[in-house]
Amino acid sequence: MAANLFTPYTTGEPFFQGSKPSWIPGDLDIMRIQAYQLYEEMYWNVPTVFQVSLRGSNEQPIYVPSARTIVDATHRYTAPGFSVAVSGGSTGDQGKAMAELETFLRRERFLSKFSGAKRYGIIKGDWVWHITADPDKPEGSRISITSIDPGMYFPITDDENVDKILGAHLVEYITTPDGPRIRRLTYRKVPQPDGTNKISVEDGIFETDKWEGPTDKPVKILQPVTMLPDDITSLPVYHIKNTETPGDPFGSSELRGLEVIAGALHQVMSDEDLALALDGIGVYATDSSHPIDPATGQKTTWKMGPGNVQHVDGKFFNRVSGVSGLGDSYGAHYNRLWEALKQAASTPDIAIGSVDVQVAASGVALALQLGPMLSKAADKNQLILDTHNQLFYDWLNMWEPAYEGMSFKGVVLSSTIGDAVPTDRVQRFAELNDMLDRGVIDTEYYRSEVSKLGYVFPVDIGTKADAEFQARNADQFAARLNSDANA
Repeated sequence: MAANLFTPYTTGEPFFQGSKPSWIPGDLDIMRIQAYQLYEEMYWNVPTVFQVSLRGSNEQPIYVPSARTIVDATHRYTAPGFSVAVSGGSTGDQGKAMAELETFLRRERFLSKFSGAKRYGIIKGDWVWHITADPDKPEGSRISITSIDPGMYFPITDDENVDKILGAHLVEYITTPDGPRIRRLTYRKVPQPDGTNKISVEDGIFETDKWEGPTDKPVKILQPVTMLPDDITSLPVYHIKNTETPGDPFGSSELRGLEVIAGALHQVMSDEDLALALDGIGVYATDSSHPIDPATGQKTTWKMGPGNVQHVDGKFFNRVSGVSGLGDSYGAHYNRLWEALKQAASTPDIAIGSVDVQVAASGVALALQLGPMLSKAADKNQLILDTHNQLFYDWLNMWEPAYEGMSFKGVVLSSTIGDAVPTDRVQRFAELNDMLDRGVIDTEYYRSEVSKLGYVFPVDIGTKADAEFQARNADQFAARLNSDANA
């Protein structure tokens, strides 16, 4: 018997719920879409994901939001302070590019979309940008960027190299008067004799079981095969992986491999909650017969609670020992599970906001404790920078010339990421002051670095400061000269 194939979705497969999406032809893609839903439900703590065993009268199990804790901590340290820097080219082209970029980012609410897409990329393992343009819109507003569900993204790859992307299907399951259908927007690279590519686009409605093959025909054509403008030579679909795995065209969720231990946390917490409830009320034993309801004359249950007095006809009615004292055992077990979960996810306590003041004040201790999280985030940051550098290169050099008639000769856009660790302002000021006093840096660099700490200086502050310094030195020199002359 052949061994089961291990995939990025193997650990989540036992938790998949509901029917498989029948409109997806490939088994691996089916599992990918199911995994996207599973990990999103884990993040939002959907009770049906994990089957907690109900013990005794515990009908309301407790679900610990452990997945959300891991994801949000990772999101906080991944690509913080993302921005796009403008450099190169003439002063005029650089200023024009900067103005166009700021308008585009603000109009498209890019930074807020970026934050949301990044979070769901960590949850699901993949996130995707889609650039489009409408030439009928007013000038300066024709290009748009959208974050799409990675479950819509089906890359067309080379048969011999899975990393070579030849095109992409953006697929949506829709309902029509004729029944379920697939809407498929497809981009393909069309090789040219000079070695470059042109990009074709087509849009249509397909049968649910006949949409992926190269010979499948749409039942309705929304847009026939059309070539994008010649300036555009790259696919307008940008896929960012949460993790990079050799030979795998998709990323992996941050929650991959943590499903079982997350479920154990729910079970332990629910059991502890039941134990505490029983510890408060107690479990009792008696050799007495059932109490009788005086209204019906039938057997009934004991009514336990404050103010109730039980009358028994037996010899004893005692609380069973051994129920109390379980809190410490459950707590220790629960803490061990949490520690294992956080260690596996490279999420130390300090990354989720639990930190000793002395550790926070010590740069070395802080770096050591945050090391696992920062190392994990650094790998993700590189994937984010690589893809976004390509995205903004295409926007500047392809989409802007094609649809807005803008050109920026020699201008370069570079994605940048801020520091994930908070800066110790007092220590940084001391370092800058010391370097300035020793002549290691000049006042211009000093002001530049201090600006990063939140201070805002007027544009002409350098000229004013230099004039005041020279005037002050001249006054001091004159006063000393007069003093020496009088002496």
